[in-house]
Amino acid sequence: MYRIKFLAALLLSITLFWACNDQGVNDKNPVDNSGKDFSEAFAKGSAYAEFEIKLENLSPATGPGASQPFSPPVMATHTPFFHIFKLYKYASNELGQLAEDAVNGPMLDMLNNSFLVYDIVEGANGPIFPASYQTFHVKAKLPFKKFSLVAMLVNTNDAFTGIDGARLPLWGSRTYYLKAYDAGTEKNTELKANIPGPCCGSPHVRVPTHERIKYHKGILGVGDLDPATYGWNEPVAKLTITRIK
Repeated sequence: MYRIKFLAALLLSITLFWACNDQGVNDKNPVDNSGKDFSEAFAKGSAYAEFEIKLENLSPATGPGASQPFSPPVMATHTPFFHIFKLYKYASNELGQLAEDAVNGPMLDMLNNSFLVYDIVEGANGPIFPASYQTFHVKAKLPFKKFSLVAMLVNTNDAFTGIDGARLPLWGSRTYYLKAYDAGTEKNTELKANIPGPCCGSPHVRVPTHERIKYHKGILGVGDLDPATYGWNEPVAKLTITRIK
């Protein structure tokens, strides 16, 4: 009898705790107020948590179609064993297509076919332009307690921004500043003939390479693109994850 009463009290305490609308404070570092992730509040297989994702484009607004609009992002919640990309590793074919031509379909198929992935969201409101942002909603539950996101910088050969395996906050918000990456799948010619964005209008035309993912060096002025118009400073994006349910 004592054991039954104890379990009932424990269950009630957890339910009341997660019904509270706790408020957090944004942190520039990838650590939330509690220093914990949301997994400590859930038993495996229980109800999901919901998060608002705010992605801000920090590249300069240097003119219509200029600087670096982001392609509609792809994001997912997943287990710690899943990676959408890894720095200094080779990009998957799915990531290569997204980073080169903003083609999301193969990445979405890959995510949908993985048992390590829980919720998948694709941006539905078009590009995220410089100095603007969009918000999204994703769900998570144990063991799917990590978050990843990728989006192309469309006035480049194969640059993308994103995050792999971010921790989700227990409550409140957690903020990440994101850099631009070179997918390593296409030569950075900076030629209009090889770039799909509004600067150039040349999708699916590439000089292929097979290099590891690395931090992007930016627009260097080796081709048709003027760094003053299409360049950016790091970080190129700000990601804020807020628990809303």
